[in-house]
This record gives sequence, C-alpha cells and structure tokens, in this order.
Amino acid sequence: MNVPQDVLEHKTLMIALLGLTEDVARELGVDWHLSVAAMARALGASRTSVYGQRQRLIEALVKLAGAGPGRPPAASQPPPACRCGELALTARVMEFRAHHADAVVEHANRTSYSPSFRRFILGELDGWEGTLAGFAQACRLPIDTVKDWVSDDRAGLASAPPARRPAEVPLDASETTASIARDFAAWEGATKDFLRVAGQRYGLAAGQVARVLRIIGAIAVRARQPFRHRGTTERLSPGAMLVTDGKTLDVELTGSGRRTRMNWQGIVDQATGCDTAVVVTDEEGAAAATRAFDESVAFLGGVAPEGLLHDNKPCYNDAEFRDHVAAAGTVCVPTTLGRAQNKASMEGEFSLFEVRVGTIQLDDSSVSSLIHSAVSEVVRAYTAATNAVPRAELDGASRQAALRSARPSAAQRAADRRFIRELKERHERQRQSDWRSKVKPVARRLLEHVFARLDLEDRDPSGRLREYLSIYEPAAIRQAAAIVSVRLQRGELQREYAHRYLTKVIQSTQESLDLQRQEAELLALCRLQAQDCVSTERAELEQLLREQEGEALACALAERAACGGLPVEGAFWTEQLLALLAGARHLGEAVRRFLVRLYEAPVDRRLSLLDRIAAQAWGLA
Repeated sequence: MNVPQDVLEHKTLMIALLGLTEDVARELGVDWHLSVAAMARALGASRTSVYGQRQRLIEALVKLAGAGPGRPPAASQPPPACRCGELALTARVMEFRAHHADAVVEHANRTSYSPSFRRFILGELDGWEGTLAGFAQACRLPIDTVKDWVSDDRAGLASAPPARRPAEVPLDASETTASIARDFAAWEGATKDFLRVAGQRYGLAAGQVARVLRIIGAIAVRARQPFRHRGTTERLSPGAMLVTDGKTLDVELTGSGRRTRMNWQGIVDQATGCDTAVVVTDEEGAAAATRAFDESVAFLGGVAPEGLLHDNKPCYNDAEFRDHVAAAGTVCVPTTLGRAQNKASMEGEFSLFEVRVGTIQLDDSSVSSLIHSAVSEVVRAYTAATNAVPRAELDGASRQAALRSARPSAAQRAADRRFIRELKERHERQRQSDWRSKVKPVARRLLEHVFARLDLEDRDPSGRLREYLSIYEPAAIRQAAAIVSVRLQRGELQREYAHRYLTKVIQSTQESLDLQRQEAELLALCRLQAQDCVSTERAELEQLLREQEGEALACALAERAACGGLPVEGAFWTEQLLALLAGARHLGEAVRRFLVRLYEAPVDRRLSLLDRIAAQAWGLA
C-alpha cells in the first residue's frame, strides 16, 4: 500500500505524522517499528481491519495535502436520524457480544462467528432501511462476511453442527468444574476455541480444561476400538469365509515412458484379514479368481473354506469358476447390492495399498515377463509384511499365525456353515422381493413433477426408478427434492449423479418421518396411560405463555421443536407449535424464517418442521 508522491513531498505534514505516530505508540505501550501483524497481535486487534483503517488514513492524508490554508469546509454529516440508528445498532451488537463470549472469536488469519450471532445479525438486517455497507459498518463486521450470510440465508437450510455430548457433573464437583461445564454447555463455537478462552478465564492450560471436560463426559476420549465388522456381517472363525476382489494397478514403465494397468486378484480371510492369495493378471476375470482360490486352499493347508464372498461382477457368475469352487465344498456368496462394507477387509487392503504404494515404477528395458514378476513381488512383499505384523485384536499374534493356528471345533464349523448358507439365501431373497405392491399413486405422480423440475427425466428413461421410489411417502419425497434442488443450484452436486443422491435422501428422510411418528405415538400412549412424561415441558410452556406472545412465542416453540431432546419432548413441542400456527397463520412466515436461521438444530428436523407447517397451511396435513 503506497503513499502518493505528492503527499510525501508535503514535508511539514509528514513530520507531523511521524511525531504523532511516536506519541500514539508511547501511549499504547507498543513498539511502532514492529510489523502491522505483530502490533495487531500485541493489542488484540484485527489485522484485516487495520489495513482497512490504513487505507482510510492515506485517503485523509491526500485531502490534507491538497487543502489550502484556512479553515476547511464543513463536512457533510448524515441525517441525525440515520446516525442515531447506526449508533443504536452498534450498541445492540456490542451488548450481544458482551453477553456471548463465543459470538466472535478471532484467530491468527480468520474470524469465526457463532450461529446465534449470525441469526441475531440477520434479524437486525430484516428491519434495516439503509445500505448493506452501512449496516456492516455499524455492526463492526466485514461487508463480505455479511454478504455471504445473506447469500446463505437466501439459499436455504444450512448444515447443523454435530450434537454435543451431555455432561455429567458430580454433585460434589468444585465450583470451577461446574462453571466450566455451564460455560461449555452454552458455547456454540469450536471446542478448541473454548479451551483457549476458558483457560484464560480460569487461569488454566487448555489441556487442563480439556481434561475436566473429558472427566465429566462433555467431550469423548478417542481410543482405538477392537477388531470389528461394524454390523455388516457376522464375524466367523478363521478360515471359514474368504473374501475376493480385483484391483487395478497403475504401472509406469520408466524405460519407454509408457503407462499400463494390471489386475491384482486378492483373497483375504474374513475373520483375521490375512491375505491368502496374491495373483497378478492382465485383467480381472474368472481365470484370475480360480487361480487365487486354488492358492488360498494351498495356503490353508489344503482345507477349503466354507464360503467365498465376492461382489456382483459378471466374472464371478462364470459357470466353470462356480463349479470349480463348489467341487471343493465351498459356497459362493454374493455381497449385498450397493454395500461395499460386506467386503470391508478386502476394500481396506486396497485402500492401504493406494496410500502406501501407489503407482508402481518399473524398468521395461528387458522382457515382458519382468513386468509380471516385478508386480507380483511388490504385492507379495506388501501382503507378507501385513500378514506378519502383530495385531492387538489378535492378542499380539499376526494375522498369518492366527489363521494357520486356528482349530475351530466341529460345532463352530457347523455354525459357520449354517450362517453362510442362510446369508446366501437372505441375499438372494432380497433380490427377488416384490415391492410393486407398495407403490403409492400419489407419490408416483409427485415424482413425475420432481424429476421434471430437477431435469432428471433422462436419468430414468424407463421410469423404473420413479416406480420404485413411489413406495415412499410424498412428505419424504418433497423434503428430499428440496435438498437436492438446493445442492444442484449451489453446484455441490453433479447432475449425472443427482438421481442416485435423490434416492438416498428419500430413504433417509422416510426413516426420519417414521421416527417422528413414533415420537407422536409415544406421547399419545403416555396420555392414555395417564403418565405425564412432559411435566417439565408443560411447566415451561405455561411460563412461555405468560412471558411471550405473537412472533416471539412462535419462534420459542419452533426452537424447542427443532432442537428436540427426548422423542416425547420433540413431539410435545411440535404439537404446541402446529396448534399455535393453526390459529395464527400470519405467524407462519416469521417461524419459517427463524427455522431457516436456526443453525444449531439438525437440518432434517428443521426441514421436517417446515414441511409440516407448509402442509398445514395448504391443507395437506
């Protein structure tokens, strides 16, 4: 940022400026020879704002250098009413920040703002009559930040932060511990920022504050969990089921500068993750799978596994391959459609290879057999090292040792065999299930409008996907369509995959709707049994009715309905909100705007409330 030459030539003005700088630095107790960033850190000021003020000073110096002798003309002042409005807004913003330490948190190169502060600023903007630049200046906020908030507000619902763990403060806890717990419960920003701010407030190190929060359960302790399959399948005994899949390997030939691809046909043990076969071929196919299976049987000492899990590629349906596997007494089991987690042990192996090995570089100055042998050696070295590593989940034994030393009982082998056959039957039944009897005509017609509005008709030319999605309720389809539409408009979703994303969102939204009905049913059953499970909420409602009315009351009910709590509590507040809006429809727009800006609440719950409010207003409930 350069000072104009004509200003520099104004010697008296420059000397006066330097003298004033020295006086100001002495009064503030800062070395004025430091960099701008260092001075900003020393005084706790925003470096971005400092540069803005610096530019204003240069503009003022230009005017002073060009002004002649005599009294300068009186500057035009904005109307008193406008100035009073700006000052009043500034006072309200400063008062909010004084009561909410997490409202504005400044970092080294950025500033973070809490959701409630964003909502407060947007609410003030709703009634502002001046320019956006004047509003931002009065709020002491960068104009670009305010523009981004306005843009996001118009775009629709924003994602909610992850829910906080409930703290359990002992009754005999010290006042400092209880105070830290209360402050953290009210904190809306990042946990890392809270640790720093709370440390300064209580004279503790950030690690000490974190330790207090871990002890009371407010933040989780990250720990490695034992070996698990995350519910994708049952853990069997070692050697009972093997998992096979193929992976494309990138090979760079440094001699000729050529790149090629090869296939790694791998087989691992489902229980231990041990690699039982490594086969490298030109492409994935039945021949590669057959060869890998034979190597695995040899690796297991000539004992064939009870089952072989594979994906749904056509090569695994090859008749010769399936006959060869069946002749060894092994059952071929296809994975669940669309769930790669069934092959988690194999997929994890491939992911680790990508991270640890990546592209293979070879010198192809010799014969082509070198390529095959070199690739085989690279993969063999990787899998051998993996097999030999001691594993905590195997009590210190390696995967290879655990697999080869396993001696499952006859009862365990019979149980494994029974599970594998049941798994095969269950997966095949899922493919044959008839869902057409569940199609809803209203949902089918709605989907035609949704696909046309989102311009997705060419992604389902036969209409089969729309027919399948018709088994879900119109409410789930409406909410999912709104989410997909917003993501398409923001450019966050490629149109090529929008129909798949729409399917997943409809399914998850239907689950949320079913859960809400269960909440309402639970509330109704409690009333039938004369069990007042919402006595605390009822007392809170009576207090709200006494203290608030109109828009404030409606927004308070909406906040409690969106944030939920126990299922029965969420149903209670939703019921009260809809009852209020049924008799005061003019409050609907204010509640809608408030729910859009309620960033702390889960998106799916806010979207469901917006849908139910709209459905009630249009007589669709």
